[in-house]
Amino acid sequence: MLSAAARTEVVLAGVFALGIGAVPARAQGAAPRHVKASLLAETDAVQPGRSLQLGVRLEMEKGWHTYWQNPGDSGLPTRVKWELPPGFTAGEIRWPYPIRFVSGPVVSYGYEHDVLLPVAVVVPLAIAASEVRFVARVSWLECEEACLPGKAELALVLPVRPSAREGERAPLFAEARRRLPKREPGWRVSAEGAARTLSLAVRPPLGTAVRDAYFYPVTPRLVDYSQPQSLRREGAAVRLELARDPNGAPAERLVGVLVAETASGREALEVDVKLVSSPARTSMEKERKP
Repeated sequence: MLSAAARTEVVLAGVFALGIGAVPARAQGAAPRHVKASLLAETDAVQPGRSLQLGVRLEMEKGWHTYWQNPGDSGLPTRVKWELPPGFTAGEIRWPYPIRFVSGPVVSYGYEHDVLLPVAVVVPLAIAASEVRFVARVSWLECEEACLPGKAELALVLPVRPSAREGERAPLFAEARRRLPKREPGWRVSAEGAARTLSLAVRPPLGTAVRDAYFYPVTPRLVDYSQPQSLRREGAAVRLELARDPNGAPAERLVGVLVAETASGREALEVDVKLVSSPARTSMEKERKP
């Protein structure tokens, strides 16, 4: 079986080759686009001195998907370059938790159907104009059985007013916020690392039972995406065992998103913890090694 690194190289080589071949067809209008991109605002106006929520919406045809900030074994994350009025500053994309796409040994992370990628924009205290224009140059990779590069230049004009109301697209922002990973009080997470494995210990709040869980790493090539993540119970806590990418670089922290299934629904938790070395686990791995 190919290593995670080899799988990534093979798939990306195919992606780039396909992308290069697709450019002339797109220029001639022959290649259809399977993702519709749009630029939205949560409110109907810009208020001087008050943060503004913008978002890039990607609507995907059935069977097609785009990618998360760490795409996994294959793919490329969606990128946004901003052209903003003077004094305005855009933050980073806030990524809703992804889902998995499995194709043989290749596992990737991303989105299907519809996703809004929210971005907070800092607004200056004084704005001389009566309206402002925002431009987002968006690029993405859209995949089904094959992959195509996509891009769009999106523009949005909003009036400047001392007060603003929720716009008609506000429910999309509310749904995106619901899917953002959070630092939930009461959840305790720690991590151990050995030569070939990583271990994520999760203790939920009192009265909450974790039925299932999956960890999406932000750091590329830390985890072997093709290997299953095994969950076992330790009293009120659970432990998630992850296989390291054999070609990955050492890491001091485990950063990512833990999606936990509980009786009350799905919890997406922000994880950023120190990765503690575990000599005992390394010794056990050596004993099991044939």
